[in-house]
Formats: sequence, C-alpha cells, structure tokens
Amino acid sequence: MDGQFKGEIEGRGRLEIGSSAQAAGKIIADELIHHGCTEGDLIAIDKLDLRAGCLHRGDIQALRVQISPEARLEGVLKMPDSSPGSASNFAFNRYRNRFAVGIIVLFLAGAGATTAIGKLPGIWNSVEGRIKRLASLAQSFPLRSAPRMSNASKNQREESFLGEALLREREEKFPEAAALLERAVLLNGKNSRLARFRLAKNFARLGRNEDAIGHLNELLKEAPGHIGGMILLGDLYAGAGRFQKAVFAYAAAVRHDPADLVLRRRLEKVRARIGGGRRSGSRMKDIPSLSRILDEVERLLGEKKPVQAVKVVRKGIAALPDEPRLYFQLGSSLTEIADRNGAIEAYQRVIQLAPDWLDAYARLGALLEASRRYKEAVAMYRRAADLHPSNLDMLVRIPLIEMRRNRRDKAYRMLLKMREDHPKSTVILLELGMLLWKSGKAAESKAVFLRVLELDPNSAPALNRLAWFHVQGKNLERGVELSKRSLDIRPDTPLYLDTLAELYFRSHQPVKSIPLIQRAIELEPSNRYYRVQLDKFKRARR
Repeated sequence: MDGQFKGEIEGRGRLEIGSSAQAAGKIIADELIHHGCTEGDLIAIDKLDLRAGCLHRGDIQALRVQISPEARLEGVLKMPDSSPGSASNFAFNRYRNRFAVGIIVLFLAGAGATTAIGKLPGIWNSVEGRIKRLASLAQSFPLRSAPRMSNASKNQREESFLGEALLREREEKFPEAAALLERAVLLNGKNSRLARFRLAKNFARLGRNEDAIGHLNELLKEAPGHIGGMILLGDLYAGAGRFQKAVFAYAAAVRHDPADLVLRRRLEKVRARIGGGRRSGSRMKDIPSLSRILDEVERLLGEKKPVQAVKVVRKGIAALPDEPRLYFQLGSSLTEIADRNGAIEAYQRVIQLAPDWLDAYARLGALLEASRRYKEAVAMYRRAADLHPSNLDMLVRIPLIEMRRNRRDKAYRMLLKMREDHPKSTVILLELGMLLWKSGKAAESKAVFLRVLELDPNSAPALNRLAWFHVQGKNLERGVELSKRSLDIRPDTPLYLDTLAELYFRSHQPVKSIPLIQRAIELEPSNRYYRVQLDKFKRARR
C-alpha cells in the first residue's frame, strides 16, 4: 500500500505499508510490514515488522513484533498471550462433558444396567474419554452416501466457515467459532492449514490444551515451516509445564525467524526452567546485551568510524556466535572499509542463520556484482526471488546484470518476459524504460514511463525521467513541473536535484540551478559530475 488512505483495512495474508504511505484508521492483517506513516490501531494476527523510517501513532497488537532502532512508535504495544484460556472455561468444558456422560449413564440405568452403575466411580474417566474419541471419530468418518463435492464448491464452503468463525471470534463466542473451524478442517480445502491453526487457537482459548496440541502437531506435519504453529505449540507446552517439548518448539521457530527478540526471550526462559536454571542465568549475565552492541555499532557507523565498529561487532560475535544481526552489521562495517571479501563472508553467514532475510541477499548480490562474480550474484537473486515471490526487485536485478555485461538484447528479452508475467509491475516497467532510454529509443522509453504514471501517479523515478525528456525539448516549464513533483515525493534526492538544476539552466535561470546542485554535492560529495555541473552553472551566471 502506498499513497494516502483513510478508513479500515482488514484481510488475511501479508500487507506491506510503503514508505510513501499515509494511512489513518484501523488495519488488521496476518502479517504487517511497515515502512510509512500510520495513525490508528494496528493488529497483526501473526507478526508486525516496524522498519526503519516508519512512524505509527496509536496502539499496536501483535503476537510477534520486530522493531527497527530507526522506527518511531507513539502508543501502546500489546502482545496477547496465546497460552490456554482461563480456568473457568476449562472447568465449564469439563463439567459439560461429564453432564453428557451422566445422561448416558441414566439411560443405561433405565435399561437395567445396574452393574455398570455400581462400578461407575471406577470407570467414570474411562467412559468420558471413550465418548470423546467416539464423537471425534463420528465427526471425521465420511458417509458413503454423501455426494462428492467439487473443489470450487469445497473452497467456497471453506471460505464461508472461516468467515463465520472470524465473526464469532470477534464476539468471543469461541465454542461456536471452534465448531465452524472443525467443519472447515474436515473439508480439507485450500485453506485447511489456516483453518487448523485457528482451530488450535480457539481450543487453547477454551482450555482444551490436548486438542489444540494435537491439531498443531498435524499442522506441522503438513507445513513444517508454519512459524505461528511452532510458537503456539511452544506456548501450550510451556503452560502445561512440559518445558523440554516447549524448547523444541521455540527453537524450531527461532531457526525460521532468528531476528525475533521476543521469541528468543521465550526460548531462554523455558531453557532456564529445565535443570541448571541458575547456571544458565549466571552465564547470561556475562553475555553483553545484543541491543547495546547494535546501538554502539550504529553510533560508530554514523560517526564514520567503521574500523571501531568492526572491533565492537567482532567482540559481540565472540559472545553471540549465532546472532545474524551481528553478522549483518559486520558486513555493513566491512563494506565501509572496502573489505569486500570479508563483507561477502559476513552476509553469507547471515543467510545461513536467517535464510529469509531479504536485505542480506540484496547486499550480498551487490557485493558479488561489484566483484564481477556475476553467476553467483544471479544465483543469489534467484534464491531470494524464490523465497519472496511477491518481491520483484530481486528478479529485476538479473537483467540489470546482463546490461552491465553489455548484453542489452538479452536483458531486453528478460524484461519483456517479466512484463508479460507481471503487466502492472512498476518495478519492471521502470527498468524497461531505462533500458530503452540507454539504447537510444527515446519515444518507446517515454511511453513506458507514462504507463508507469498511469499505474502509480506518485512514482518519483518516472516523474524525474519524464522531466529529463524535456531538457532538450521546447516545453521546459512542463519539465520543471514534473521535476518539482518528483522532489516533493522524494526530497533531497541528488539525481532529481540535478534534473531540476539542469532544467533551470536550460531556461536561462542559472541562479536557481546553483543552490540545487550545491545541495546535491552535500549529499554526494564524491560525485565529480555534480561539481562539473556547478562550474557550468557558475560560468553561465557571469
């Protein structure tokens, strides 16, 4: 989501709030990735990731949270416990089950089963357990006479059950929600894993721990990487005092999401409960705080002291050898001191520890490209694209490599194929437009950038490129207008400042050009081209 929005958003799946987004209202999704500016309530059913530069005013509720040091939050963070529900719910279910057993016993008494009644106290729990198993078996046993349901019809009914269950959950009618979700699970449609996970959560709320654990184990057999299932399973085992099993569940979740600090704390707490708790506690006192190390490294890099940053982060790695964020910062620090091979090794270690960290793939790929290890870079981008199919940035980098290798025809064919597969992707269209422009096909390039603006009127790269087309044209005023719009969206972008400065120069207004190009030089002091531009504008002013 980009641009401005006011109202409520609710849906399943992953929602990414772009850096230019400004939203006011309630937002609910399974997973929220936040780069922009929002106000209101944010509810993430599974995970919330507040990225660098984002600002949120309002309350947040999420099962798991990751917050960048450069993110801003003004509100209350609530992390609901997914452990079993209250004791009263558990007691209610227990008495309800025993009441059903009592009715059956009375029926047996009416039929003359006096012997069974006499032995009732000894067999009470056994009868109750058998009836539960029989009821479960009866629900899952398919009737031969039932007509076969088409996949479309099955999925439609499943969606209906899931939707109705969600309404019951909001009303806190968890028994009714669980009944609907059980029916959805039996359909075994395309959303069966979601239905089973939500059913387990409702069973946990109702105090039916064993039922919840059973469904979670089934879920993890079908989807071993379901991190929400691992966390809930760990919570249930921990709540039941089965700490060894809780450790296995939490450790599996940490392997899939090493950056989740809250999850790591849960794992540490449970490990401390298994024997030698005091020893592990005393050992942890000697381990430096991860957040303190990261803050110190960020400070040193901000002060342009990468050598000191490398020393600090290496000490941190010696104490926390399996922490991917330390290796990530090591890669950043080594890149600053031009130790390319060391940085490559650091980012490779990040990917080993956190296989779904997209930014690590991007940085590693860029370093491999700079080292002219093109095949390895392409393989890295393909791996990243397979992990995040919705993120096309990684795929687009592959034809860009071909362009750097002067294989423009191959890059052009690749981009055309990508455009066919993703006709509304502005990422692909922008790169296609640039390739056409570099190939001297100005008219075709302009048409592509105009198409980008149709899809995204606030695309700063398209506005800047269209403004540049007017540099040698007659309508310089239109170019200035487009260039100013690009800078309104992305202020202090050196490339866009240069475009506007050049347009003013062509309009015989070099006085306006000089402060713009001076700002570009401040932002990129090592760029010689901008200094040449400044000399040109100063000579024109005389």
